[in-house]
Amino acid sequence: MKTNAATYSNLLQRILGELAALEKVSKKAYTQIRKLSYSPELCKALHSEQTGIEDHLGRLKLIKTEIGKTVAKTAAKDIQSVNLSQDGKKGTEKDLWLTAGAQQLIQQKIALYKIAYRISLQLSLPHSPVLLEQTIKENEATSTWLDRIAQRILNGEIIIPEGEFK
Repeated sequence: MKTNAATYSNLLQRILGELAALEKVSKKAYTQIRKLSYSPELCKALHSEQTGIEDHLGRLKLIKTEIGKTVAKTAAKDIQSVNLSQDGKKGTEKDLWLTAGAQQLIQQKIALYKIAYRISLQLSLPHSPVLLEQTIKENEATSTWLDRIAQRILNGEIIIPEGEFK
């Protein structure tokens, strides 16, 4: 069964709306995680300059312009939020929980960005695939950094002086 370009375009619009909402939810969650975390490295990894969330939102706007249609908006309240509260000790245990919450958001974004990338290729959009690919790489880099932080936490290592990035 062959699907027409209009159907793919509509799906891409919906995905872009979801991504914009997820980026906004991520920005708020990362700010909260930074306040709750014990590890300075986790604070640095989730700083807005490191995650590139503002750049991601800017790229989504550019893609919206390229497809020339209104992107369906998703209310941030409709996004499944990550439970950042955690009973138990403060410190490394909590940081591992917070890292898992950040990873959960990142993995949701990566999955949607990859589908949006494939659709933009199918639609032969000239700029969107490059913008989406860059955003995928940035999210994957943040995910890798968080994986390394989790391992360092488990090993009892902290490499950035405490308080430097809060």
